[in-house]
Formats: sequence, structure tokens, C-alpha cells
Amino acid sequence: MRKRLVAVPLFAVLVIAVAIAAGGASGTRSTATGKVTKVAIATPAKANDYGWNQQGLNGAAAAAKQNGASLQSITNIGYDNTENVLRQLAQGGAGFIIAHASGYDTVANRIAQQYNVPIITYDVPTNIKKGQLSYVTTSSQEGAYLAGILAASMTKTHKVGIIISASDDNWYKMSGGFAAGFRSVDQTSKIFFATISPTGYDDAAGGKRVAQSVIAQGADVIFAMGDEASFGYLQAISTANPGHKVWYIGDIGDMTPIDKQHVLLSSVLWNFTKVFSQAIKDINAGTYGTHGYNLSLSNGGISLLHTKYIPASVWSQITKAQKAIVAGTISIPVAHTAGAVQKLIK
Repeated sequence: MRKRLVAVPLFAVLVIAVAIAAGGASGTRSTATGKVTKVAIATPAKANDYGWNQQGLNGAAAAAKQNGASLQSITNIGYDNTENVLRQLAQGGAGFIIAHASGYDTVANRIAQQYNVPIITYDVPTNIKKGQLSYVTTSSQEGAYLAGILAASMTKTHKVGIIISASDDNWYKMSGGFAAGFRSVDQTSKIFFATISPTGYDDAAGGKRVAQSVIAQGADVIFAMGDEASFGYLQAISTANPGHKVWYIGDIGDMTPIDKQHVLLSSVLWNFTKVFSQAIKDINAGTYGTHGYNLSLSNGGISLLHTKYIPASVWSQITKAQKAIVAGTISIPVAHTAGAVQKLIK
């Protein structure tokens, strides 16, 4: 997740150095018990995106609190200075470091081994080494399947849209899950599939432009994934023609606090708290790095936001499908490419 590269301003690097220095070099794990007393998280962008960065920080804060540890967070670091930041966190006393982007995986692996500090990365199951390295994956297609059922039940124009901000494996998985869920209810309605650009995660202007294009083609429910591009989606949908009510289904976070026009129908939520908390427990028990962690419907890492705009009968249908997914009686295809998504759409 989030593999793009961006430049980091010099002032941001200085702020990072000051923050790390302020954290001191106090030990993170008692030498007697090996208990984590300090958790650190590094994110590529600002933690006010109602998405990837904010949900990661929220999960880290909750997990640290649950395990009696303090939290050091460094946000908006981009990718150019990742190695220096992770090294300074390791030297500054973090007993567990969350390298919150798959674009950090290679560097995180190196730092974990060099400083013998547990670091968690994303998406790559081979990133595992006892006591040092583990990973998080997602079954995000499960929540997207439920979103597809919701969209099929709510569309009036019989046209819906899927928009992704970038060529990202998680976005493809969610797009495919949405298409499969939609087609489980509706075999004939039109599904538009659009991409902002290969690396448009934070392209709010692009999100607005693409969403407006999909709306112009008649879509009245849009499932859109994006990080900061989500602000553009929300703006386009909020300002759509009043005679053409358009619903927005978001991803990762909950944009309800800034939904002034009441267009947010739902969101496929990602909650990192349980996996981060379990990782801390595993470090304390000496079992970290022997297995990976996954966000799913069954463990609460993935869920569909229940808003007041969803009719009770539709939510009942969604709840039934969720139980079937957890029980294994509904099998959801996993798409990894745009072509695989298009096949599910058709």
C-alpha cells in the first residue's frame, strides 16, 4: 500500500530530527521482561486524510494505550528520507516500529536486522524474521463485496462507478470485490471503472475531475479509493446536480465529519488496532516474526460503515452476506490487475 515516491521538504526533515531528539534514547523494552514500552509509527503523508495515514495513526495510538506503552508518531515524511527516520526511531528507543507504507518495506527490513528492533511492514509475506520483522495484509475485498451489494440496492439510474486513485493492488482487490458483490445482486446495470493515474493517491484535483466524468455518464453511486484524492471525490459528489442524487462509498476511513452535503452512503473501513496490539503482545511473548497479520471481516479489521442512509432491509441483506463470508460459504475472487477487475465487472 502507498508505494509512490515524493520529495520531502528540508524543514520536514528538521522537524523529524527535533521530534526524535525530544523523544530521547530511553530504553523501549525492559531487559528483564522484553516488554514494549514505546511504540513508534512513521507515515508518508499527513494524518488528517480520513484514510490510510489517519487510520494507521489511530490504530497505533489505541494499540499503544491498550498495552501500556507510549507512542511516538512522525507523519508526512514522504519516501526520500525513510531510512534516516527509521534508523533514528530505532536508536531513539522504539520497541516496536510501524513502517506505515509498503514503499518502506525494503528499508524497514534492513533497519530491523541492523538494530534488532521489531518492525512491521505491509503486503509482502516474505518479510518475516523472528524477533525482527513481520507484515500486514488485508482481505479488503470482503468489505468491498458488501459495498457492492449496497450499491446494487441503492442505484436508481442502474449506473454506478468505481474509481481508484492509483495502480495499487489493494485498490484492485477492493474494486474486484465490489464488482463481485454488485453482480451477486444485479447482473445487468452498468459499472464504470476509472483510474486517476498510476500514482494519483493524493491527487484531489484529479479525483474531482474523474468523479465528475463518471457522474456525467449517469452514475448515481460511486465507490472511490484514494487517500487525499478522496477529498476531490467528495467535492465532486457533493456538488453534483441536485436533480441527480449521487451517493459516495469511501474507503479506509470515515469522512462523515466533513460530509456537509450528506452524500457519504458508507465506507469500507480499515482498523489497524487489533493487529498492532497483537503484534505488541507477540513481541512481549517472544513470538513476533513467526507469522503475519491480516485485516478481515472476521477479526474486525475490515468492516462496512453503517450510516443512517442505508435502509434497514438493505442492511439486513448486507449482514446476511457478511455472516456467509465469515463462514466461508461465499467465496470472493481476488483481483490483482485492472484486467481482472474488468472481467468481474462484465
